[in-house]
Amino acid sequence: MTYMIEGGSSSTMAQAKRWLYQRPKASHQLLRILTDALVPYLVGQVVAGAQALQLFESHAGHLGPLLFSKFALPYIRDVAKRVKARLQEAGLAPVPMIIFAKDGHFALEELAQAGYEVVGLDWTVAPQKARERVGKNVTLQGNLDPCALYAPEEEIGRLVRQMLDDFGPQRYIANLGHGLYPDMDPEHVGTFVDAVHRYSRVLRQN
Repeated sequence: MTYMIEGGSSSTMAQAKRWLYQRPKASHQLLRILTDALVPYLVGQVVAGAQALQLFESHAGHLGPLLFSKFALPYIRDVAKRVKARLQEAGLAPVPMIIFAKDGHFALEELAQAGYEVVGLDWTVAPQKARERVGKNVTLQGNLDPCALYAPEEEIGRLVRQMLDDFGPQRYIANLGHGLYPDMDPEHVGTFVDAVHRYSRVLRQN
């Protein structure tokens, strides 16, 4: 929705947020249209062989708690509910669903109860604090700062080990806290993946 209204990227999303304040009914109408398009698309991904689905709310941090609860969370919940219902109706096996709301740390409890098996975390959230807030029944994913991949390979290994120690071995998927950047060295990405595998084996043994 933000890109449709803004016409491109924005550091403030001011025009999109202006819509939310000045045109709330039209905003909900557009969000419903987008949700209606998104649900069959996600189901189609499973039909094509996807083994997991991740929904991004990349601009949660621009909304804050009030706007997020009003204009994002209801549709996040609706996507999960409808995708799972459609899969069941089609006789397809359910797949894990992941919700990632960047900078949405203020809504961790709500996201943990939104119908997703996994909550993704960006790098600004402390793993132990997140676990305390979401409980033991939700899997967490994340959350190394992507810019850590600019570090020397030895430092990447150290940071990965710290991340895995902070999350612990249960109900956790190791990942970055956001996406890769175009200028990142693929060798350092490989170092990250190798370190995750290596230290995960150590954690399981202990």
